[in-house]
Amino acid sequence: MEDQKKGDRKFLPAREKDVEFVFRSPKAKKVYLAGEFNSWEAESLPMKKYTEGAWEAMVKLPPGRYEYKIFVDDAWTEESPCTVMMGGSCFKLILEGGRIPNPFGTQNYFVLVK
Repeated sequence: MEDQKKGDRKFLPAREKDVEFVFRSPKAKKVYLAGEFNSWEAESLPMKKYTEGAWEAMVKLPPGRYEYKIFVDDAWTEESPCTVMMGGSCFKLILEGGRIPNPFGTQNYFVLVK
């Protein structure tokens, strides 16, 4: 990995982080994660179902702000946001985020990856 020089300081390129999205919907049959990180392709990133209705997807993202939405059983949903986390198997950090209006008159969620 090459350093980028600016003046006297050296900067390393931003490293991608493993970001875990967890969505709860016990009755869902198919759940997908879509957002700026996959060009809003509704069915390109399937979430895996785990115990008690939890659906999970892992995405590698460099630091930044990302909008996303959940596509459940062939429809966009605003039920609830995902819990979005970074970390290892012993410790997970829940990332900041919220809602933001989109041009379609509904809401997107966003997450801040640091």
